[in-house]
Amino acid sequence: MEWIELFDHYGIKKVTKTDKSKSAYVPNNAQKMAINAADIQPKHGNSFNVTILGDAARKIEASYYHAERSDTADRPPEPRMGREFISHWLEIGDEILIGNIGKQLFAIKLTSSTDKDVLVENMACTNPTAIFEKANRAKGKPKTIETVRTDFVRDPFVVRAALLRSGGKCEMPDCKTVLFLKEDGIPYLEVHHITPLSEGGEDTLVNAAALCPNCHREQHHGKEKMTRRKLLLLAITRL
Repeated sequence: MEWIELFDHYGIKKVTKTDKSKSAYVPNNAQKMAINAADIQPKHGNSFNVTILGDAARKIEASYYHAERSDTADRPPEPRMGREFISHWLEIGDEILIGNIGKQLFAIKLTSSTDKDVLVENMACTNPTAIFEKANRAKGKPKTIETVRTDFVRDPFVVRAALLRSGGKCEMPDCKTVLFLKEDGIPYLEVHHITPLSEGGEDTLVNAAALCPNCHREQHHGKEKMTRRKLLLLAITRL
């Protein structure tokens, strides 16, 4: 995902010593375009919220105003951002992205670990209006990309044995999910490695369980997945 796919307008700049010492962040031209597109104009005394995306998604207070110049100054006043935006959030050397979606303004401290999918999740929590605005603009067919992926070659006998052992029922203890039937009339189950292969787990029957789709996804993404993993492992080793 490119930044332009995430925001209507955006700009990136590093925080300078002058920005920090004067407690007045000077956005570059691309960032000013994003701010203006969010319908925020330089004006003394104004105050608005910027949605911060990243590890600690939240909203912070900012101002946007023209720097004061003397009557003899040979250049026009420049727009600056102040308040909590510069005083408590930014540090010298931070690489800052400022972007907008409609009238919603966002800022991100870019690092080598910045994950755009995580930023979208942050946005959904802090500013759902922007999510719907972007979603409602979507149209046409998606573009395609070529990828190179490494997969584990799983033992087909382990998979089949786990399905046979399950007797057509999810092997997660206390699971009450009603399974749907495949075209051949057999209940649909997915074989999951209790300790994932990517974590060094073995492709063996004692490390495999036949799970319903809900329990399988919970094993990968659930908040209590480690607790549920121990419960599942105990149940399988007792068989």
